[in-house]
Amino acid sequence: MSRGSQPFATLAFTPTFLIDLTARTFSVADRRAFITALVLLETDDKHPSLRVHDLAGDFAGLWSASASASLRMTFLRTPAGGKIMLTCSRHYAK
Repeated sequence: MSRGSQPFATLAFTPTFLIDLTARTFSVADRRAFITALVLLETDDKHPSLRVHDLAGDFAGLWSASASASLRMTFLRTPAGGKIMLTCSRHYAK
């Protein structure tokens, strides 16, 4: 399969991300929100709904994007401009 025929040309997914995404803890609506956010991350990572930002402290070097008010994804940026998707999870208020 050529690179151009893959659904996400600049996103790579770790096994952890894929396992998290298919976890039973996420509803069908949650999964749709993640997929919608991934499409936006692929096409326009500056889209305001994603609220993309770099993390600090113990998580310095990682980035976060929102799939909804309560759903988050973490990723690494690659030197070539791609993103390695690490985790998807719920964001709990402290």
